[in-house]
Amino acid sequence: MTQILKVLLLAAVAFWMSSAHAQEDVTLSIRNVIERQALFHKAPGSTGVVLVHQSGNDAASWADIAIQLQEAGVASISLESVSVEDVKSGIDFLRQRGKRRIVLIGASLGGAAAQGAALHKGEVLADLVILLGTAHGDMSDAVGVDKLFIVTERDFFRARTHSSFKQASEPKELAIYPGSAHGQDMFNEDFSDDLLRRILARVTGLE
Repeated sequence: MTQILKVLLLAAVAFWMSSAHAQEDVTLSIRNVIERQALFHKAPGSTGVVLVHQSGNDAASWADIAIQLQEAGVASISLESVSVEDVKSGIDFLRQRGKRRIVLIGASLGGAAAQGAALHKGEVLADLVILLGTAHGDMSDAVGVDKLFIVTERDFFRARTHSSFKQASEPKELAIYPGSAHGQDMFNEDFSDDLLRRILARVTGLE
């Protein structure tokens, strides 16, 4: 009997571990006309994150980050397309699932879309925006939206991040890392652990 219980326990643990990191393929609707694919990592917390990739990447490129968020109790949806309307549809998806605090994380071109969606037609749609080597955007009117700009010292497109940061309203923070990695490529650098810690702390409200 003891051996049977051990086997059942191991099976239950294995099932929990596999389901804990499960992702769901979902379809988002834009204006009830256009359908977009996305990846949803569910979690029980009240915070939801919209992940907006850079040019050349896809929704799956956020997998490692989505799992880290999920383990911290934060749900996320990784978009396949990266327009402002796509980001808004991701926000709507999370709100429909009870997520009260919305975070946008955008890289490069996806960062521009995230900035455009944070304040849309005068309505504040996000509580926190994190931008990795972002393309240019305007968050000068997004007063009260917490903003974290992240860029490397020699990123070829760094001027766009610095310009967006300068134009953005408070509260805002600029974090600069060494090297020249751009956008999501920063997660492949030696400082990736610190970068991830910084992002997770901000998302979970521990920083």
